[in-house]
Amino acid sequence: LAPQASTLRKKLRSSWKRSLWLFPLTSIRGLLRGFGVHAAAAAALRAGCEAHLLALLEDWGLCARHAKRVAVEAADVRLVRCLQGKRV
Repeated sequence: LAPQASTLRKKLRSSWKRSLWLFPLTSIRGLLRGFGVHAAAAAALRAGCEAHLLALLEDWGLCARHAKRVAVEAADVRLVRCLQGKRV
């Protein structure tokens, strides 16, 4: 991967391990304000969103690496969506 991509990946993983959040809690609460969601449920949604985002970034990076590229392209995103069973 490119130096920038590997740096981003390391930052994402380290923030995940230190339990720092990628999404600010205020933005999650703002999205869920009208639904009456409990704080524990909002925290679970936040954790799930971040885990899904990390998995997507890793899969896109693996596709780019397999194609011997350093940058993720739209084709990588389409391939990952197709492999997950989501048609583009």
